[in-house]
Amino acid sequence: MKTQPAWHGTPQEANDLADSLAHNCACEFGQMGDRLATCDAHAMIEDQRTLDGLVFARYMAERLIAQEFDLTEVSDEFAD
Repeated sequence: MKTQPAWHGTPQEANDLADSLAHNCACEFGQMGDRLATCDAHAMIEDQRTLDGLVFARYMAERLIAQEFDLTEVSDEFAD
């Protein structure tokens, strides 16, 4: 039996993910509302490793952006 993946991010991150999924959803539905085909965006969130990777990448992105634009560590060759 396949286990249900769990979100290990914050509630706000879960909302952001839901918004992103809604924006990128290409699922196909029948006339009665039943899903005929699952889009890639929804298929990827069925995998726990993918969900964990999304949380990790989000934290890493924030850290890398902060480091990239940290002007307090300007090298001496550019100071003057």
